[in-house]
Amino acid sequence: MMRCASGRNKLILRGVALLLCTACFLAAGCQEVDTLKREILKKAQLTIFKKKNPFTPRDGMTMRPCSLYQTANPNSEVIRKLPAETPLHLIDKIGEYYRVRTRDGREGYVEQRVIGGEDLIQRTHDLRKSIEGMPPQAEGETKTKANFRLSPGRDQEVIEVLPPGKKFEVYERVVTVRRAPSEEKAASASRGRPQGENVSADDVTAGDETLDDVKKDVWYKVKIEDGRVGYLYTHNMKLTPPEDIAKLVPFMRIVGWRSVNVTEDPDVGAKNNYIVAFAPIGKDPGCDYTRLYFMSWLPKVKRRTITWQLPISGILPITNYHLKEDPALASGTFTPQSEINWCWQAMPS
Repeated sequence: MMRCASGRNKLILRGVALLLCTACFLAAGCQEVDTLKREILKKAQLTIFKKKNPFTPRDGMTMRPCSLYQTANPNSEVIRKLPAETPLHLIDKIGEYYRVRTRDGREGYVEQRVIGGEDLIQRTHDLRKSIEGMPPQAEGETKTKANFRLSPGRDQEVIEVLPPGKKFEVYERVVTVRRAPSEEKAASASRGRPQGENVSADDVTAGDETLDDVKKDVWYKVKIEDGRVGYLYTHNMKLTPPEDIAKLVPFMRIVGWRSVNVTEDPDVGAKNNYIVAFAPIGKDPGCDYTRLYFMSWLPKVKRRTITWQLPISGILPITNYHLKEDPALASGTFTPQSEINWCWQAMPS
């Protein structure tokens, strides 16, 4: 009897031990599974929510007039209109929008495509500085839609497409060499030229001038009405000289003009006297102009006349200069050897 009880106890003890071992194994297994699940979930969350390229806050500037939106959606409320060259602090990038802060602390969203970074800020600063103290060389307006660029050349980025009738002041004239058609097509595709109704005439017209079978494009450095400085292609614009000076020299094209002094007429009041630059029509002289005229107002006959003229291969701009403390004008000229500066004394009215 005692032996039977002892055997049963041993069996019971073995069963309990087996159960305990099984329980311990299962507990350890469940613990490992839970640990594995946590690791997988953690990695998934990192993959989903971690930014591959974290945005670095920086300064920027609007390239053209645009809207500051309440949210990153073009249909959201417009907080305010931002003019071109508005300084902004870029806080974050949300899809195709930047979250920005204006200088007065207002926050909102602006389309990424209208924002430029430090390079744009520096280039616009340099352009403004390049015309400081320089008198305008001419005036004009766009005659078609015109691409406004920060550098001359068809392969340069278009900042804005200006509408017809946009007025501007001219400061310099620049000539660039045209690319071969295949190169131009490839460059146009790579830089994302505006499409559809935003395409201006400089995308389809031929070169302005030819010399030894080399096609060239002519650009003017201009300041538009809102103060921005950049370049326009000549086929999309026209100069608007005073009518009485444009008619005085037939069979030549006017390139630039500037007022140098004033004649007082007792009957009609003060009348400007101009230095006017002309070049041949339909030819590339290798310079901006080939002849300068001083056109003054004569009160006795009540009309403008050419007081003197000077044949010269010159380049714009024509600037103020002092020769032996006397007022004069200066311009660059081209010679076969090099470019030199020259000056002459301004003629009296």
